[in-house]
Amino acid sequence: MSTMTTADVRQKNKESILQYIYKQKCTHQQLICETLNISRPTVIPILREFEEEGIISKAGYFESTGGRKAKAIVFVANSKISLGVELLIDSYKITALNLYGETIDSACYETPFEHSSEYYHTVCDSISAFIQDHSIPPEKILGIGIVLQGLISSDGNHVTYGKILNCTGLTIHSFTKYLPYPCKFFHDAEAAALDELWLNPQLTNAIYMNIRSHVSGAVIVNRDFLQGTALKSGVFEHMCLIPNGRTCYCGRKGCVETYCSTQPLLDMAGTLDHFFAKLRENDTSCQTCWLGYLYYLASAINNLRMFIDYPIIIGGTLTQYLQKQDIQTLHQLIYDRTTFPSDTEFIYVSRSSKSAISRGAALPYIKQYLSSRFGLPV
Repeated sequence: MSTMTTADVRQKNKESILQYIYKQKCTHQQLICETLNISRPTVIPILREFEEEGIISKAGYFESTGGRKAKAIVFVANSKISLGVELLIDSYKITALNLYGETIDSACYETPFEHSSEYYHTVCDSISAFIQDHSIPPEKILGIGIVLQGLISSDGNHVTYGKILNCTGLTIHSFTKYLPYPCKFFHDAEAAALDELWLNPQLTNAIYMNIRSHVSGAVIVNRDFLQGTALKSGVFEHMCLIPNGRTCYCGRKGCVETYCSTQPLLDMAGTLDHFFAKLRENDTSCQTCWLGYLYYLASAINNLRMFIDYPIIIGGTLTQYLQKQDIQTLHQLIYDRTTFPSDTEFIYVSRSSKSAISRGAALPYIKQYLSSRFGLPV
């Protein structure tokens, strides 16, 4: 058994103190000493070091309990910033997060995607302007996560399959040659699922379905993604749901993508707002379309449940319109067709916001920093 050196003990004390302040958000010196059982002569220089680094600051005083008022020590959430950038066919979005994973600000740019140096330069200029507009010093930026609809290499450096945006082969160098920060690509469903995990610390295992104009997904196992090989956590949107059915963008027929994306609803009414407004007004054609849509979605979910008995989390733009009765209908449709019916509810609507995907692309840099600098298992 190895003996801890003086340096090891000091590092352990620093991590313990930093973890405590981070979790408490606001505390004072005496409470740190008492709670962590660390002496004042040890705590004081460590706090001074953290304050010089800008990780903590003094912010007023606690109410007196009879003696001198204790100085309030607060964690500086904006001492480090991470950015997430979501690239879509018709726009891109930039979101900045602090060390609590709180959104500092987001900005959307209505610029159509184009697989060209000019487009990537434009995106990078927007990122640089966003950073400057928010007066973020470069040294505060942990990194920039870039997320898109496509398959990403395991090192996050290139797009291995990008048929939706026609960007297969895109490398991270297209961004890092303009940006002096660490950058990495992320798959859209995994980014959305990362945000879900951050917002729900109790979530352990799940199948995440990201339903937008396209479908994508991720399998969560022990709060991490199931790691496959080239297809990573899986591309169940391309499982065949209806043999010789509708044509998918991948070139095959009958994929889950063609029946469970929001596209059938958009084909019916033009926009989701219009479709669901008519649906809730009991429009017959929309009711028929919706019941058919839920039938296919229930079939896909049932197939996934036969593969692995995990809760299903539905995320993406569809979640803005789902009501309790829709989830109940889904459960009933699955109950009616499954080999192993159960009265237990297992379909949930995502807790994430509209910025889930760009947020999720920023979170890995925050998690990495909290783990390496604070020793936090996040």
